[in-house]
Amino acid sequence: MKIVSGLYFGIIFCISLLQFSCSQQANRAIVGTWEIAHLRISMPSYKNSDSTQKIEVYGKDWEAKMKAKNIQTTYSADGRYHSLHRNLQGKTTYDPAGTWRIVQDTLIIQDTIPKRITYKFKFKIKKNQIEYWGVEDFDLDGKVDDQYYSKQVKL
Repeated sequence: MKIVSGLYFGIIFCISLLQFSCSQQANRAIVGTWEIAHLRISMPSYKNSDSTQKIEVYGKDWEAKMKAKNIQTTYSADGRYHSLHRNLQGKTTYDPAGTWRIVQDTLIIQDTIPKRITYKFKFKIKKNQIEYWGVEDFDLDGKVDDQYYSKQVKL
């Protein structure tokens, strides 16, 4: 029985160590400034209507389609972030900020400016590219039913 308990503890310890190591690598990899290469949002029951609103844009088409500069999100090593939104003239139009952290395969972003909102995204990082996806309430209709996908590249 002691051998089985020791083996079980050893396996759990190794798995925990591996998860911690992967989280630490992801924490280091995410630090920097990122720009959207592909964004896709689907909002069923858009603003509590019976219609679905969809947004899909690639980085190369961002300015023409979104009528704004591409969003640049900066993740700092101290766990803070901000996401710079600018108009075509380069003037800041929106700059939400807050904190970020990684828990296993989930990126948790806590906006504190302009208001407190928490986003949780599954994510993966490959070289200088990050992809994340989740279900949120982007149209602010009170329903967490909007599908979000984003691929970003490191600047």
